[in-house]
Amino acid sequence: MLPRRSLWLGLVCAGLFAACGTPRPTTAPVVATVPPPPPVAAEFAGETLSLEEFEAQYARSVGSAEVAAADTLGAYEDFLERYVNFRLKVQAARDLGLDTDSSYTAELDNYREQLARPYLLEQEVTEEVIQTLFDRQQEEVRASHILLRATPEASPADTLAAFARLSALRDSILAGADFGALAQAESEDPSAATNQGDLGYFSAGRMIEAFEVQAYTVPVDSVSEVFRTRFGYHVLKVTDRRAARGDISARHILIRFSGQTAADSAAALQTITELQGRIAGGEDFATLARQYSEDPGSAENGGDLGFFGTGRMVPAFEQAAFALASPGDVSDIVETRFGYHLIQLIEVKPPPSYDEAYPELKRLAERLPRTARRREALAQTYQEKVGFTFDSTLVANAVADFPADSVVTRADQDGFGTFTDSTFATIGDAGFTLGQFKEQLRASRPTGPTLDALVEAMTRYLAEETITIAARDLEDTDEDFARIMQEYADGILLFAISEDSVWTVAQTDTTGLEAYFQDRQASYQFPERRRVVAYSSRVDSVLTRVAEFIDGGVSPLGIQERLAADSLSVRVDTVFVSEPSDTAYDRAFDLDIGDRTEPLANRSTRTILVLDGIEAPRGKTLEEARAEVLTDYQDHLEEAWVARLRERYDARTYPDVLADAFAEEKAALPETATE
Repeated sequence: MLPRRSLWLGLVCAGLFAACGTPRPTTAPVVATVPPPPPVAAEFAGETLSLEEFEAQYARSVGSAEVAAADTLGAYEDFLERYVNFRLKVQAARDLGLDTDSSYTAELDNYREQLARPYLLEQEVTEEVIQTLFDRQQEEVRASHILLRATPEASPADTLAAFARLSALRDSILAGADFGALAQAESEDPSAATNQGDLGYFSAGRMIEAFEVQAYTVPVDSVSEVFRTRFGYHVLKVTDRRAARGDISARHILIRFSGQTAADSAAALQTITELQGRIAGGEDFATLARQYSEDPGSAENGGDLGFFGTGRMVPAFEQAAFALASPGDVSDIVETRFGYHLIQLIEVKPPPSYDEAYPELKRLAERLPRTARRREALAQTYQEKVGFTFDSTLVANAVADFPADSVVTRADQDGFGTFTDSTFATIGDAGFTLGQFKEQLRASRPTGPTLDALVEAMTRYLAEETITIAARDLEDTDEDFARIMQEYADGILLFAISEDSVWTVAQTDTTGLEAYFQDRQASYQFPERRRVVAYSSRVDSVLTRVAEFIDGGVSPLGIQERLAADSLSVRVDTVFVSEPSDTAYDRAFDLDIGDRTEPLANRSTRTILVLDGIEAPRGKTLEEARAEVLTDYQDHLEEAWVARLRERYDARTYPDVLADAFAEEKAALPETATE
């Protein structure tokens, strides 16, 4: 929403004191004042367009008030006239009753259906997730953890035992025990045996939300409380934080070794060392990567790995790659579990701005479970607002005869029998039957065969239906969405009345079009033009034959006939060239009449050009100028129409007030920005 600001200042009346021949001061009466009316930019149809409304409309058209402030007074005046014309046309459409037409209503309903739900989810769910991801991604966290598994299906006893055991381990860490040693000995994360629980550096969106929250809130060198995720119980220690480093692109050469024998490792090391020397001697890294690298995914691309950021490569490789200072720099030999590497930096991409990161963050947010959870929370909030019921007894009775281990399957295959038309849930005034749910059962993603899984699927189904219902109320609850829908409504009306009043008239009024052309015929002229015959083919040998025929005086039709006799073809076009166009046809200006070019590259083909003649300037016929005339005639009709509308609705504009437009924003601009 654009920021609101006051456009005029209220007057403040100060108390006046006067000496009346006595030392006692007296206070003059305070005179009440009334703020002046807001500046008006236009009047029409009994309405006024305030300067404030003009600013809001103009700012929306250019992106922001700050951008608008840098524009000229002339731009403001032009927009004012066009905006008033737009409002007049929409008003005329409403006066004609076009806003009650069934096609208008259907089209607007269709736009509402398309826009409301995505808008609601973006405003209430996705934007929050995206902003949180972006804020956190400005920092990279290094953390270690200990995991004791306890799945959601674990028994209460097993869950309690895991929690108690990890709490005891945490107490030991706080008492001075080594976190890495305990992780290596106790953690049920398989990687802990080799990395002592160290997860390296990561940023937002790489870990499940509960883990990420702990990583970004626990101070460095501190240990979290015991917390739970779907994997079990964790305790986490943050070991470092650093500013985000952005992404880099790099290429590498990999020489693999099995690691089973010293000889194997020594041979691989000798090969990579020789390659290192050749690169230092000036040989091309990418060429050597194609010849020698044993990474099948990148070797044929010269070892190019594309862009990658923190946490995408194994630690030793990542550390060496990000340590390179400038594009073209090559690392020392790096050993990883895959073998020996040489790495060359290609490009450094700093962390993106919010606007730059937004598309990728949006794609990431839409995949994350945390977004789905926020959708469910949004639905629950709305259900609490409008009222919600769920008849669990009815649902249980409807599936009472189904085997307990195949409730979902039976519901999907057989439906709910006599309960099909029974209402099992309500959201506000809307009721939902088991038959309606059955149609959406698979889309509700049941997670198992049991009654509990069926109820979970029903909950997801009702959450989605809730969001749909909430979206229908948006115009009453969200100012910005109401404005968007008003713009769509006005746009539909504008199109309809413009089609009736201008476009269709211009297309069908042949008499008016002819008269308009006759009155302005001198405006439609051909300049001097070069008549060029172009012979085009993808096959050079065909053009060689064409050149021989041209030099022998064969006509274009004769050339086509002779080629066809040999099952060959060439495309022949006549093109009129009046001015350079930065294409192959510019070569026509170098030719004398009758001369030809050699075969030229012309888009996806090869072309020979022949200058066939030069045509003197002349007037166009109506058929030759029809497209131009039709456009001009439409403009003429619209100008006359707008003049009639301005008279009918007594439209007046006051461009003088626009000198004060965006005053506050202009004051904040650098001096050069307003020159």
